[in-house]
Amino acid sequence: MKTAICIPQLPDPVVQQAEFARQLSTALSQVGAAYIPVAQGICDRNLLHTLQSFFHLSELQKRSLAQQLTSPWQGIFIALGQEQLADDQQDHKEVLDLNLESGTYARWINRWKARRLAEGFSPTSDSRLAEGEMLSQVAQSLYQTFGAFQEQANHILAALETVYGQPAGTLVNQHGKNSTLRLLHYPPAPHFTVGSIRLGAHQDYSGITLLWQDSTGGLEILTPGREWVAVDVPLGCIGVIAGEVMQRWSGNTLHSAPHRVRVTNRQQLAKTRYSVAFFCETNHDCVVYPGSLLGQAHSEAQPIAVGAFLNQKYDQIFANSTF
Repeated sequence: MKTAICIPQLPDPVVQQAEFARQLSTALSQVGAAYIPVAQGICDRNLLHTLQSFFHLSELQKRSLAQQLTSPWQGIFIALGQEQLADDQQDHKEVLDLNLESGTYARWINRWKARRLAEGFSPTSDSRLAEGEMLSQVAQSLYQTFGAFQEQANHILAALETVYGQPAGTLVNQHGKNSTLRLLHYPPAPHFTVGSIRLGAHQDYSGITLLWQDSTGGLEILTPGREWVAVDVPLGCIGVIAGEVMQRWSGNTLHSAPHRVRVTNRQQLAKTRYSVAFFCETNHDCVVYPGSLLGQAHSEAQPIAVGAFLNQKYDQIFANSTF
């Protein structure tokens, strides 16, 4: 892997709005990612503590805690090996997803559970529920983190409105009802070797994704020039990449970078890796016309009904899951 390409670190999106928008456009089109200052409400130490506290629980307790999150939220725990984002690669991770119960993902999960019950499968439960204090602490941290990431995502979407000369709210108002906060835990993998894949290469789906990670390393993006570049988010920053639908919305002027997690050195084999992805998906009722951000939607291009597009993606990645 070459190292000539660097992912740029951008200025504050609130203090330097115009310059932030200009640099964001360049970064997402020419490289596929950018580093932006972390929003208030996102503390590296507190976020890592939340991740460690949750993933330290037993699998059944993690599942139970996810099920106890209350309206308007829905939690889903995905055990090790139960999600596969690349067709030829089983991921080595476990996940807690926090999403809005009215969103596409939550409704897909509810339909999936109903089908499983109709087929005679019983939901997994555990009498050893997470203690009330633990549930409250983790839940409050998740809710606050969700809000902080959504606020930061809105600044990025507003910047993209500026880039494409769109009226204020054009993108911001088409997002925010379909977001998911994802906590990820990659256990030590002594059976792997340097070069092994812990998360298969894939593109994210629609709007934008914000990324936080610990210092373990291993995340890589594929640039427009087909070069894999390490994503080493600086302290005090988070990463941002564009989803597949956003690329098409922009008439392919933005690059939705395929990304993966790879073992890049022997030390990573014995280390636990923690990360967070905030998927600011486009709202489920939105219809996207490719190229329309440029003011020149391609008449021959099929419009994208976001709800149907996302449901198809969930059908693919969770085809063999048991949750």
